[in-house]
Amino acid sequence: MTRSLAWVESPLQVISAIEAHRPREELVIYARSSAKGMEDFLAQLDWGWLPPGVWIEVAGGVPAHFFSASADRLLVGDPCSGEFQRAMLRDGLHRNSYLVLIDDGLATKEVIRQLTAKYPVPLRRARQQQLSPPRRAAALATAISLRAALHAGRLTWVTALPAAAGKTEQRFLAAGGSIRRHEFSWLKSLPELEHRVPGRIVLGSAMVADGLIRRRDYVDWVSRVTAGSPSVYFAHRRELDSDLCQLDALDSVTVRRAGLPVELRLAHAPHSAEIFSLPTTAVATLPLVMDDPRITMTEIPRTWWTGHARDSLRRELNRTMTAPRYNDAVSKYTVVSVSDSESYLKWACRTLDALGPDIDAHVWLIDNPILPTPEQVTHATAGSSWEHREIPIVNRSELESELERVTPDIVLAAATGPVVQQIFATGAHLERRPALVSGLPGVGLPATSKGMRYRRIGDAFITHSEHERAEYLAVAQKLGIPVELIVARLPLLESTAPPQPQFPRGTPPERIVFATQAKVPVERADRIRILLSLTEYARRHPGCEVIIKVRSRPGEQETHHEEFTYISLLDQLIADGLIAKGELTVAVGAMSLFLTPGTALVTVSSTAALESIDRGLPTLIIDDFGVSREMLNIAFEESGVTGSLADMIDGRIGFPNRNWLVENYFQEPNCELTDSFELLALRSRERQLPDLRGAARVQDFRRLRAELRTKAPAQLVRGYRTAVKPLRRLVRFLNHR
Repeated sequence: MTRSLAWVESPLQVISAIEAHRPREELVIYARSSAKGMEDFLAQLDWGWLPPGVWIEVAGGVPAHFFSASADRLLVGDPCSGEFQRAMLRDGLHRNSYLVLIDDGLATKEVIRQLTAKYPVPLRRARQQQLSPPRRAAALATAISLRAALHAGRLTWVTALPAAAGKTEQRFLAAGGSIRRHEFSWLKSLPELEHRVPGRIVLGSAMVADGLIRRRDYVDWVSRVTAGSPSVYFAHRRELDSDLCQLDALDSVTVRRAGLPVELRLAHAPHSAEIFSLPTTAVATLPLVMDDPRITMTEIPRTWWTGHARDSLRRELNRTMTAPRYNDAVSKYTVVSVSDSESYLKWACRTLDALGPDIDAHVWLIDNPILPTPEQVTHATAGSSWEHREIPIVNRSELESELERVTPDIVLAAATGPVVQQIFATGAHLERRPALVSGLPGVGLPATSKGMRYRRIGDAFITHSEHERAEYLAVAQKLGIPVELIVARLPLLESTAPPQPQFPRGTPPERIVFATQAKVPVERADRIRILLSLTEYARRHPGCEVIIKVRSRPGEQETHHEEFTYISLLDQLIADGLIAKGELTVAVGAMSLFLTPGTALVTVSSTAALESIDRGLPTLIIDDFGVSREMLNIAFEESGVTGSLADMIDGRIGFPNRNWLVENYFQEPNCELTDSFELLALRSRERQLPDLRGAARVQDFRRLRAELRTKAPAQLVRGYRTAVKPLRRLVRFLNHR
């Protein structure tokens, strides 16, 4: 006899554990009593049905001896469970322990995907938005332990999901895991449990209770699929009583409350029973236990989503048991991102993270005069999958050979315009041309012809709002550039719905963070005026900290050249006695470190304003110098957050109106980025992309300038900038006359 232990937190996990039971094995199943639906399930389960050698014990938490017990196998239903992860972190996993993952529906496939990712990622459910730092640490530690068991050949996945030679299964087997499938043999041996079901069957969903889809749309769907025919609605264990009462009131609909899983309840349903469902695991499991059911699954329309579902969850739910489409053919594809500066590197890392863990992603820097320092790279990669990882630096002359080595399906040129142009030209000459994509790392307005000309031969351009897409579409049409315009939320924004203010109105903030912008305001006098106004705020509000948040230290390069730095101007004002030392604080680092509760963000034009709004903090766009294309803040027009330096001094700092939020950067998340990349990758593999080698050979001044920028010594570039300064000042003077 062998002995095994199982920890389960759902009725389906209990069934999966029993199906994983082996002959001549003692199996103790610890069932978490506090889990939703478990109490009703255990009350209705006839314990006489259990196979010989199987016991169920009700437990409030993972038993203290679970990981240390002398068991031959440990069966786990949900490795993403906080209860399980805390217990593993507390007790540790013995290096010889043999683990078995049992089905908890499609969530288990998501666990397998995360465990077989290229690098360890914290294990979390697809519907979870964010993890607290302690929970994230526990989730990462669990992932590392399970990956170690996987690579040591001590991890088995016992599943009833259909056999498919998909990428996920292939990677799991290649990593050292094993897969054993079952067809609910124990379950089908049980007597008939449910009264005969007349007419149609509707499978309930927990997506309304989980806040993922709108209740009104869901009720309308149930009403449509029942359509006056006698129907039985089998409720999900997490559905709310108030929602079920609303469904029970529909004509011809009888609601049967949750208890035993539908696989048990419908195992003896009539031949060819008619079933209607949204995406769910039962779509895959019911055909194994029922007599030729006729299942109709409805994909979830875009308008149903509430905004609380991550893009990856939406995509996976709607792919459930559907016919193969182009995006199934490229479940894993290769993307190489090439960046030239700190801000573009930060955007590239988060954009690739937004594509999900399944892609083969590479992040490179191209050697050039504005190459970020190691400290800037650390700040840019913080919080992304590339944190604490070395970012390769590729010479311009080596770019083509390096791309040929990797053979990417997509090249993301995350760089300034001149460098994008040469990256695109290089990609266009590869034997199998990758799709060429670019974008901007923050607020992309105003859209300019100059910027689009650099990206002329690109296949796609990433914008961050419908407002931006409309502006860039107008420019592209004017120039005759046939580029696909993708709308994807800025990856640094974490909210999934328009944010709400998280501060008391009319109360001056405890801290002011001024986010500098290299390009505006241009004039030295305007920048001095800002510094003096910030000083005045500090003097009027004793105890309030005022921080000048700069992007780099003296001597470090940025994406855009700054003629008059705030650090040098502040030093001069202190030397002149206009500002006392310590009245203003200069700081450098990731913006997320400074946007804490009690803080207000002030800027002339900076993407940091969106980060502040995303956290519900008071935000002010200084309008003393105008809200215009020239000031690079036209996107904030009519937002409700523009105001004067006098407003700032008085503490009048507000929050945007909802209409502006929805139209500008805080629209509902969508799958447009992932779907577009998957299609572009497939077109590259099928060699359906147009030949751009002729267009790439066209040499013009901008291309020559791009080549010089990456090849010229930094001293030469600085000399060029010094020489053109007087000319730029003359142009500004003439424009203001």
